[in-house]
Amino acid sequence: MRKHTVIWIIAVLLVLVLLIWFGKTGSVRDLPEIQEEGRMSVLIESGEHGFTRDSVHVYGFQYELIRRFTDSLGVELVVINEDKTRDGMRELTNGACDVLVSLRPVMIDSVRSVVSLNPILSTRLMLAQQIDSTGKLLISKQYELDGDTLTVMKNSPFMVRLGYLAEELAINLTINDIAVDSPDEIVKLVNDKQIKYTICPEYLTGRFKARYADVDFSVPLSFKQDLTWTVNKKSPELQKRLNAFLDGFIGTAEFATIYNKYFSQPLTTNH
Repeated sequence: MRKHTVIWIIAVLLVLVLLIWFGKTGSVRDLPEIQEEGRMSVLIESGEHGFTRDSVHVYGFQYELIRRFTDSLGVELVVINEDKTRDGMRELTNGACDVLVSLRPVMIDSVRSVVSLNPILSTRLMLAQQIDSTGKLLISKQYELDGDTLTVMKNSPFMVRLGYLAEELAINLTINDIAVDSPDEIVKLVNDKQIKYTICPEYLTGRFKARYADVDFSVPLSFKQDLTWTVNKKSPELQKRLNAFLDGFIGTAEFATIYNKYFSQPLTTNH
């Protein structure tokens, strides 16, 4: 009797796990469901390049772009701030958000459960490093990172690129990831001499140079790569509509105005 009770309990637990699993995976929405509900949920990067707020306003480069898209749909924009406690890809896969509004390298792996949209920006990855007391750089060539440690944000989308860099240069590069909320926060750690090196997309370096005089951003770690947002593969209509919006908006005077409002680096896109 006791054995049958144990088996029954295990069976019930398995059913509950399956229900929870299918409930999560089944929550992924496409454009018709979003329009019917009148709300679109996005997980968005923290910082002026993504989303930030003060006592009066909410603003940010990517926030302004996605807001124009939801306005064009006539739906409410629901913002979930991406911070050190969240893994955007996991939440997108599970349907916790409709769009991952985070500028990440374009993925070409069709096996993934998420897909990249058309490119928004094209940029290089730069080394952010301390400047010594004489104004000399610690690193002037990529291969000089051999045997050193590079500190990046936890869940950084550039980890794969850094792995390729170490392989290409045949160097022993330790990559340490830490929980911070934004690129600004980790660059400040370099400025305050709490870490020696981190990485920074080139389009962010203009603002950071003005804020952090003791940090150098002149050494590139990659060629230009396309960056964009990500959606779930189960949302093909949303993907199509967002791509059409980006293709029609990027390259316009309005897009350039928004870009110049937040960045000092020259605008580079593939549009």
